[in-house]
Amino acid sequence: MACPPAPFAECDLGLLRILTAGLDQCQDLYTLVPDVTGAALSEEADKCSVSDLYITPFPSLHPAKETTTMEAKPAVTVDEGSLATLPDPPARSFVGKVKRGVRALGTKDAWFGNHNYVALFTPTVPFLCKPDTTSLPFYSVNARLPIFLAFLLGLQHALAMLGGVVTPPLLIGSSSGANLGQDDTQFLIASTLIWCAFGTALQVSRNRIFKTKYYIGTGIVSVTGASFATISIALSFFAQSYANGYCPTGANGVKLPCPKAVGAFLGTCCLCGLISIAMAFIPPKTIRKLFPPLIVGMMLTLIGASLVKSGITNWAGGSAPCATNHAIKCKIGSRMQFWGSAPLIGLGFTSFITIILCEIFGSPFLKSASVFVGLVVGMIVAAATGYFNTTLMHNAPAGSFLWTKTFPLSIKPELILPLLAAYVVIVAETVGNVTASCDASRLPMEGTEFESRIQGGMLADSISATLAGVAMVPPLTTFSQNSGVISLTRNASRTAGYVCAAILFLAGVIGKFSSLFVAMPSSVLGGFTTFLFGSVAVAGIRIMAYAKWDRRARFIATSGMSLGLASLTVPSWFSYFFTYSGSNTGLKGLIQAIVLIVEEPYLISSLLAILLNSILPAEPEDEQAAPLLEDDSASNNGSDAKIVSDLPAAQVPDLESGAPATEAAKKAWNQPGTFFGRK
Repeated sequence: MACPPAPFAECDLGLLRILTAGLDQCQDLYTLVPDVTGAALSEEADKCSVSDLYITPFPSLHPAKETTTMEAKPAVTVDEGSLATLPDPPARSFVGKVKRGVRALGTKDAWFGNHNYVALFTPTVPFLCKPDTTSLPFYSVNARLPIFLAFLLGLQHALAMLGGVVTPPLLIGSSSGANLGQDDTQFLIASTLIWCAFGTALQVSRNRIFKTKYYIGTGIVSVTGASFATISIALSFFAQSYANGYCPTGANGVKLPCPKAVGAFLGTCCLCGLISIAMAFIPPKTIRKLFPPLIVGMMLTLIGASLVKSGITNWAGGSAPCATNHAIKCKIGSRMQFWGSAPLIGLGFTSFITIILCEIFGSPFLKSASVFVGLVVGMIVAAATGYFNTTLMHNAPAGSFLWTKTFPLSIKPELILPLLAAYVVIVAETVGNVTASCDASRLPMEGTEFESRIQGGMLADSISATLAGVAMVPPLTTFSQNSGVISLTRNASRTAGYVCAAILFLAGVIGKFSSLFVAMPSSVLGGFTTFLFGSVAVAGIRIMAYAKWDRRARFIATSGMSLGLASLTVPSWFSYFFTYSGSNTGLKGLIQAIVLIVEEPYLISSLLAILLNSILPAEPEDEQAAPLLEDDSASNNGSDAKIVSDLPAAQVPDLESGAPATEAAKKAWNQPGTFFGRK
């Protein structure tokens, strides 16, 4: 049965049933109506009643094609109940599906559609360009995208996350971590890209567990990358391993490659990841109660702040012996420079300033990929000035895949407690990131569907993070920056998520691509990672802004941040607390685990904050600051005291936080008047 030509002036009952069930099932739809997708017709069908649809379905979709007027037939009354007795439409054969797909590929709409591509690439000129008020169409979660647009938006998601994906394996393999060789670091980067592709596809697909109410995946554009929560623990563990002799050092104190430490870290991650799988079956409401915005924001802020140290160290030249012995030079590519010299600082600055320029002048596409663009510009400048390791590029393999190299997996007892806490953080991160993606995708923010998406996201995240160690890559988590890409491009289609996963997979398989990141100088790495880690800290501050800042919240934040900042500024302050020197290896492992937790800023602060949040009673009512009463003989002649004391109780400003206690108080608090003796 063929579809009638547009504008569908009349349909028989059999076709009507197909239309109401979804027009994308009509066999000749793309031949006769190539410029209208099934999703658009189905969306229009929802606006019409059954009788309207039967007589004049979708006349507005083809205003330009109505050159020949078809005679309207008298209105026909259709009994909706009779539709249930109609025969099912004939099933389309596999050959028919292939033919329809081939015919669709020959149309312009299948490749480009009607999207406003100019808006994606139009640069911004401050103070000279009027703001663009053009409204781009919004693509829903299940919307079909033209091929070129799907590739473009998938590439945008991939570029937005690429810098964050390659940074953790780079830090693990660098001199700041286990000081792996260039080949092992290149393999680590390639494997991470491939595993992130699998993790992203798992999140986007959303599959229901057989005969249960649980899902795997969110069913939205939720991309996954290596978690920074575990990387800070890994760097601390590697430093501890070199200090206690677990990792070898040279005669002059130079760190030698330590692949067994990487294997111990990955193996312990596989064990500790089981707690995140168990937590995925806990109702999301319970997770949110355990980890309110105050605690999650505090974690991210301290994670970003602690990682900035490695970023700025690489910016100045890396963690080679030249970083501590300033009498020797650092070998960067084919050049020799002193640590922290102007050429190295300037090299990292090219990446940093490029990111800023992209935000000022860039198009929407360029802004979302600004971190990657900064990385590319830094590489180009480094190659032009002789700081790029071209030999490594030539010697890199053409292709790579999982398990072409392996690390000796093992379990280190001192890593168990810190990594258990880190996986709890990963689960808490996932809840916030999936919520942000649902909001950007214009999906319901409450109800059964929303809760199931969060549950599916937690489970998919936990599975990919737990099995990451088996794949020889660090644990994964959902990335938050891609929710910003959804809002910026107004595209929430899962097709873009699948394309993003495919691009990440190809980037990992192509060995030359991953070798680019190993061959670049450490200063370029430091320039863009310093910005990246700063954005992690700012994301935490933004989440903390959602907290209800009463006295209880301020006390919890103060208690947690005080110890977190102490460990951030003086990392070794707790190293000499224990004096045990016996031969009990179990006790030694426990002592090292406690020291690692206390000296990791976000771990000690989050554990204390979770404890206080659980035991401190909630205040019975909103805190209201008492009116400020000052003697009229004060230096300001009592003018400030009079202004405040004259305010109603509900409008008294919160003097401790410096902000009005209510919205109504803002006008009174900001009203013109005498302030410190001046008008």
